[in-house]
Amino acid sequence: MRLPRQDTSMSLPAEDPRDALVRDEAMLDSPAEGSYVRWWVAKAPAVVFGLGLRHRLASIVDSERCRAAGVAILERRAGGGALLLDEHMVCGAVCVPRASVAHDVTESYRWLGNLLASRLRSLGAADARRIDVDEARKDVANLKTRDDPVARIVLTTCYGAWSPHEVAVGAAKLVGLAQIRRRHAALFQFGILRRDQSPLADFLQVPDEAAREQLRAELRRRTIGVDLPLEPDQLLQRPW
Repeated sequence: MRLPRQDTSMSLPAEDPRDALVRDEAMLDSPAEGSYVRWWVAKAPAVVFGLGLRHRLASIVDSERCRAAGVAILERRAGGGALLLDEHMVCGAVCVPRASVAHDVTESYRWLGNLLASRLRSLGAADARRIDVDEARKDVANLKTRDDPVARIVLTTCYGAWSPHEVAVGAAKLVGLAQIRRRHAALFQFGILRRDQSPLADFLQVPDEAAREQLRAELRRRTIGVDLPLEPDQLLQRPW
């Protein structure tokens, strides 16, 4: 997989997260032969959830706590669990022709996981690595065997549970990936954490406050942020 050309002089715009997700998805309306990249950071916080959680949203996200904190609740057309989107996440989207993407959905993420891990290592995150399929499935299986509410909540989050070909540092996830496919193109969306996702615990449904603190500790253990110069031309420039 090759990455498209991009303007390496571009800056990282701060965008309203609702508008930014719409702009990401609009890349799918581009001509089939083109490839496109865009980058942004959120200028306001939001809890974002994947399309598959729509019917369970009320049992996952605490809308009252979000409203009280001024945190928007947004659905994206890609899949994936709940995440806290704020200024501590660098967001990227890559739209490529469908013909260049592996037919198997899981396998189609491999190139991006490898590339982001390599670039992050070159910038100073020496232990950044792509998560293998088997270890991701083992992580999810272990969470499912736990008989506690915190494990069940972690499984509904994007960064708490591992997915194949995402990027981790040690045992903590650093980069989350999602995808939308159309007949002519595939849109890959990803977020690179600049701090852990433990603040997400404030906006999820929990049985009690003790469980919220346990969830916060679990997310702090399972996620990691990196304080690196994450400029677009350093991360997703042409790799050849």
